[in-house]
Formats: sequence, C-alpha cells, structure tokens
Amino acid sequence: MNKFLTTLRTDFAKQLILLVFIEFLIFEISGVGYTSFSNAPYFNIGVDPLYWIFYGLLIPQTIIKYPLIALILDFATLGFLLIALIKFNKKWIGFTFFLLILYYVTLTGYLGHRNFQSGFVLVLFPLMFKSEKNKMFAFEALRYWILFYYTSSAIFKFLGDGVFNTNHLGNILTQQFLPYFIEHNLGVRTLINSYLVNYKNMAQLLLFGAIIFEISTFIGFFTKKYDKLIGIFLIAFHLFNWLLMDISPFGQLSILSIFFLIPFNAKKI
Repeated sequence: MNKFLTTLRTDFAKQLILLVFIEFLIFEISGVGYTSFSNAPYFNIGVDPLYWIFYGLLIPQTIIKYPLIALILDFATLGFLLIALIKFNKKWIGFTFFLLILYYVTLTGYLGHRNFQSGFVLVLFPLMFKSEKNKMFAFEALRYWILFYYTSSAIFKFLGDGVFNTNHLGNILTQQFLPYFIEHNLGVRTLINSYLVNYKNMAQLLLFGAIIFEISTFIGFFTKKYDKLIGIFLIAFHLFNWLLMDISPFGQLSILSIFFLIPFNAKKI
C-alpha cells in the first residue's frame, strides 16, 4: 500500500512537471525565450522586492547583454525540467524552481508589466517540500491562492466602470487586435474580433460571461466538490481570452491542472 501511494503521488508530480515543461517549450517556440531578450532595453522593474534582488545583483542585465549566456539558460531551463521529470527529487525541483523564477523576473522586466501568467512557476513550489504533510499544506495554500486570484479579479471587474459601459470591451478588443487590422489579417480570430467591435452588446454579454466564469471560483472556498468544474471554467476563461483578446493561456494551464490532478480530499499525494 505504501509503495502504491508513493508511485501515485510521484505520478501527480511528474504530470505537473511535464505540463510546465510543455508550457516553457511553447514560450521558446513562440520566441519569448532568453535569447529574444538579447540587447533589449528594460522599461521598469516594478515595486516587488523580489525584482530588486535580481536586478540589484545585475543578473537579468548580464543575461541580456551576452547572447551566449541567454542561449545557455534557455537550454539549461529545459534541461533541468527534463531532469526533474526523470529524477524526481527535492533538489532538482529546487534548481528548476529557481531557474523559472529567474526567467519570470527577466521576462516581465523586459515586457515592462506583470500580467504575464505566473502559474507555471508557482505550481512547482509545493513539490519542494519533502514531508507529505507540508507538501499537501502547500498545495492547499496554492489552491486557495488561485481561488482568491480569480475571485478578486471578477470583483474588480464588476466594481469597475467598464462593466456597464457597452463600449468598454469593444474598445479593448480594438486595441488588442490593432496590429492584426493594420496587417489586414483575415484570420478567424480577427473576424470574430471585428464582429464584436461592431456589435458591442454581444461583446458586453461575453464580458459578463467571463465574470461569471471567474466568480464561480468563490464556491471553492466552501467545498471541494466542484473543483473539476471550477478548473474547466477557468481553462475555458483563458481559452476565450486567447480567442477574443489574443492573451495567451500558456503559463497558467499547468497551475489550473491541480484541480484535476491533485486529490485534495486525500491524506497523501
């Protein structure tokens, strides 16, 4: 029985690591790896002290200054993810977690904003604990953080002025797809975007739908019975964001997978 539980919880961990590996590989293929930052200017580092540490030590600045270092880090991050997948233990998870934090700090500093998905980094944090009790507690904390993240997002959307302004989402959609319009792109997403820009009531209806998807996470504070349904709603929310607003879901899908992979009602994982 103990051997079965060990295999079971290791399989959960490996599935999470595999999802993170796939997401990071997609980043690389999409052209947002370290090598794409080479010699790029930084706009700001924000007010998060975590960023101050990395930038104070000149780590991101050095990475973008030397393309060879950037290339090595691209391969190193993918390599450590593979090693963590094959040789699952706390040490390799720790190295991988640090490399992903470094990538996230460098990427968001380069972008100049913080709305890039952070789930692919945070999802590995609980796996760094050796004790099953601590690991389970960390996953529980992460689950509640996800619930708070999306519930508060829905509340802020509802309290904002844009919810009852029929032009709000239409204006955002126009800005999001402006490069596509300039390039005369006639893809399916562009056509859908153009339709919603012209029919603002339909766009507003979709905004309400997005808020409902997000606010549905609130029920998770009281019961875990509907975790899989919450996970489906949140993944659908991100996929529709990509379809309608060109906001990539990659980076957040791995962390949402814990609603499907982690048996929160079990004593061990």
